[in-house]
Amino acid sequence: MKQKLTALFLAILMIFCVFTPMTAALPVASLGGAETPGTISWPLGQALPSFSVPAGELDAISIRSLPFPCQVAMMTLQGIVNRAQPRILIFDNAGEGLDTWPQTQGLNYAVTTDWQSMILKYIDELNGLAVFNTAVIETVNVATTAAGLFDCLAVSPELADILQAAPFNLPVVTDLNKAPITNKAEAYNYLYQEYWPLCTRRAIFGLAPDGHLPLRDLAVAVKGAVFWLNPGVKEDKDIIDKFFGDATPIDTCFAGWWPDEGEGIGYASRYGVSTVPSDFFENSTVYSGLSRKLTVPAVPAKPELQYDKIYVTLNYSDGDNIQYNQHAMRMGRLWGNPRRGEAPVGWTCSPALLDAAPQILNYYYQSATENDVLICGPSGVGYTHAGQWKDAAMIAKYAAFTNSYFERTGFNIITNWGLLLKHDANIFTGNFPALLGMTVQHKIFSRIFYTGTDVPVIWFGIDLPDGGAMSYDTGTENVRRRLTQVLESNPRGPQFYAAQFDAWMTPVNEIADMVTELHAQYPGRFEFVRTDHFMMLLREADGKPFEVSLQKEAAASSGEGASKAFDGTFSTGWQAAGAGESWLQVDLGKTYLLDRYVLKNAETNYLDGSLNTRAWKIQVSENGADGWRLIDSQNGNTDAIVYRNLPAVKARYVRILVTDAGADGIARIQEFAVYGTDKNAGKTFADRVKDMPGDFVQFFRNLWNAVKMLFENTWLLVRLGSRLCVFSF
Repeated sequence: MKQKLTALFLAILMIFCVFTPMTAALPVASLGGAETPGTISWPLGQALPSFSVPAGELDAISIRSLPFPCQVAMMTLQGIVNRAQPRILIFDNAGEGLDTWPQTQGLNYAVTTDWQSMILKYIDELNGLAVFNTAVIETVNVATTAAGLFDCLAVSPELADILQAAPFNLPVVTDLNKAPITNKAEAYNYLYQEYWPLCTRRAIFGLAPDGHLPLRDLAVAVKGAVFWLNPGVKEDKDIIDKFFGDATPIDTCFAGWWPDEGEGIGYASRYGVSTVPSDFFENSTVYSGLSRKLTVPAVPAKPELQYDKIYVTLNYSDGDNIQYNQHAMRMGRLWGNPRRGEAPVGWTCSPALLDAAPQILNYYYQSATENDVLICGPSGVGYTHAGQWKDAAMIAKYAAFTNSYFERTGFNIITNWGLLLKHDANIFTGNFPALLGMTVQHKIFSRIFYTGTDVPVIWFGIDLPDGGAMSYDTGTENVRRRLTQVLESNPRGPQFYAAQFDAWMTPVNEIADMVTELHAQYPGRFEFVRTDHFMMLLREADGKPFEVSLQKEAAASSGEGASKAFDGTFSTGWQAAGAGESWLQVDLGKTYLLDRYVLKNAETNYLDGSLNTRAWKIQVSENGADGWRLIDSQNGNTDAIVYRNLPAVKARYVRILVTDAGADGIARIQEFAVYGTDKNAGKTFADRVKDMPGDFVQFFRNLWNAVKMLFENTWLLVRLGSRLCVFSF
């Protein structure tokens, strides 16, 4: 009877708890999260919620020196208070410096060391206390879950005694010391039975009960379930299955971390749930309320493709981890290294930063050099093993989900961890039009292959007798040795190799030293390039379409900034001088065989969608003066971004004639990217004869790869019955 009365009390209390619905639409152009106090925006298609704009002055406290029970209480207080409007800032880990990010993002805050005064200030927003059992540490997570559901502070019995007395006078709403809990399994089964029915299904949180303090504010604010279970342990897995049985592929996010990385990531992947590693991510309930507007830098013109070059792209790992983006990445050995920018580097970052802390992402964009390019950590919006997804529909949905983030963040490269079959890669890229290229951790067929959408997939490795890879290298010596072996094998034609460094082990200055020394030792042979340039050059060398209009000479009927529509970023663009029919054209420099184009309209630069270009014609010419031929036209468009395939046509000049510019009649184009290939396009017979030696080499290389792939696909039949078997050739 007592348990029934307790359950009835909790149900009644839940009805009266204030909880703002999280269904408001989030347009591409939204500058903030909810933008008004008292709301949280969390529409489908968004991984993590956006909170309202923070208060003009925040109450800040460092909890690093507080006793553990007080730390837990402060984190749950932050989640309850910031749900309505971000007003509390808490410092905990902050290896980059406690004030670094608040000051970078222009926040105003008053610091206090008095946790009791903080509770008293917001006492009216609290319903009471959720008391955990110090003898069963897992009840810290159960109490955290209860804190979010019932607007209570999660506290120890000793702290509860203090907070029940004056001047706090907070009642105990739930006391887990009186619950039938004596071990971990009983704790999380109790959580599932008593609290899970009341929790959000949009996110599940993995936090160690005795160590992970950050992110508890987010779990409390969104009324999420918090556990720490390992799916590699049968008893744990039986409990996790209950929670994940209610998950919706892609729409449910797992935030925090797992006790075992491989077991956890693989388990969640099979449910179509990606993990956002964030167990030490601080103040997401504050930072997510800041402007979502990004200033993405222009992409420099790519180098000219040369026959005798060995092209290399160097990348850092672990950017799927938003706490790495918040803490380690900014420190002096990496982004803060004075030698950053001497060598081209691809920096993996998580697209989920757009939700969790958009202005942290924007900081990296605004402080990047021309040699810094941000790419997506494995394997999209969240860390997942794509090869373990259950079906094609799940892969397609995840690809489209991540594509929507690429369109808003400016990313166009992705790294993939785990086995990814070519069939799955085709589905993935077929639903991912913003994707330029992909790197993978495991060799599948050939070292480089192309999907059905001409997206290159390149393995972090080198085909040499001693095997080996350049994936997650802990230093530069292995990469240097393998690149030297490549050179000494006397390869024909342009070569392409990708390397990835362990971000925790390899500082920027060591990479800069390696690049300098290889240039000096082998003058003119190695070309270290940005990751996006690498993918463009790779496509060009293999006769695949690439962005031929990037940084090319442009002209327009009126207005200024025609060239800004061809600089690789939606943050700049062209605007006509007045209303009426207008045109924008680009000189590609030579004749290409055109393949498609991408048009990014006003909404991508955070303007109203009514200003998107509605109708246009695409025309081509050989001299840019006359003889314009119509090759495509569109009417009635409302989309921010338009992807269009073109009929095979050779041209040097491309023009977009805007016939309906949108609401105010003024043409605005943020980006007009034209794709094509120069393979045999516009070549004379003499040109083709001159190129025959290289063409023969490429012919035999392609023939060998075809025979090799036939053999590998024969063996692939062996593993069609089980996606868990892995073969490496």
